[in-house]
Amino acid sequence: MTNGQDDHLSRDLTVVSYFSNGNHGGITIAALGEYLETLAITNSQIQEISRMQETETSGVAANKKQIRTNLNTKVSDSARKLIAFAILNNNLILLAEVNYSESEFKNFIDNEIPEKAQLIHSKAQEYLEELLPFGITEETQMALQNAINDFREVISAPRISKMAKSQATKELVVLFKTAEDAIEKIDSIVEMVRYTEPFFYNGYRLARKIVITSSGKLAVKGLVTDAQSGEPVKGVTITFMHDGETAPAALAANGEPVVTKISAAKGGFNIKSLPAGVYRASFKKMGYAEQFATVNVNDGELTTVDIALNKN
Repeated sequence: MTNGQDDHLSRDLTVVSYFSNGNHGGITIAALGEYLETLAITNSQIQEISRMQETETSGVAANKKQIRTNLNTKVSDSARKLIAFAILNNNLILLAEVNYSESEFKNFIDNEIPEKAQLIHSKAQEYLEELLPFGITEETQMALQNAINDFREVISAPRISKMAKSQATKELVVLFKTAEDAIEKIDSIVEMVRYTEPFFYNGYRLARKIVITSSGKLAVKGLVTDAQSGEPVKGVTITFMHDGETAPAALAANGEPVVTKISAAKGGFNIKSLPAGVYRASFKKMGYAEQFATVNVNDGELTTVDIALNKN
């Protein structure tokens, strides 16, 4: 359920509550009860779908996040050891192949991370005997491979959940239309007592007013640091663009930034009220190599983006 739908549901629940305990302001038209019943039933159906969405989405997302965190930890550890091995043996080719930082693994999109992790595993396998003093063994290799396999399996789970969510979204659209129709009918009935029951009428108008509560929610929270020192980097220009593959054609063709931010003194940046979707974010500052990240934004969820910039 979107933030806007949540605001509408809150209004509809308040309207039903206002008429509870026989508080009808002297209205005797039987149809009022029918529309109130329709609104109450529709509210219950919307709440049930919303609960199902939250349970399914949060469960799948939490499981996927845990498995990805496990993979990130294991592949970052192996990469660090491989980098040390390559530097000490002056193996520049290997160094170029495995030189990934922990922050880079965190920011790879879902389809990239298992491929990058498999590369690290394969390169470690080539030098396995020599890597024993560095802490890479058959056991750590097996643990990394299992983590890769686990994440590959779980990648498809959010897609299946997304299909179910898509169907629920369509159902919600129909239900909210039913609720809005009922509200309009109730409005027309209540209008008849505007002057004869002003206290009741004004109370109803206050109850059916939509209160916007979603404007203060944070969509994206990020931190920009220096890849070498780990210190925060201020003054970085962060630009979010619609991803060309997922944005509507008009937006993709337009190519204009959706939002632009500058990192603060402690390297942080926040973005509010960013519509759900896939974005391509760029991070630019003089003296540093420009870096890009693919950012997934979901309604009602906080997306965290951590970027480490390398100096030119």
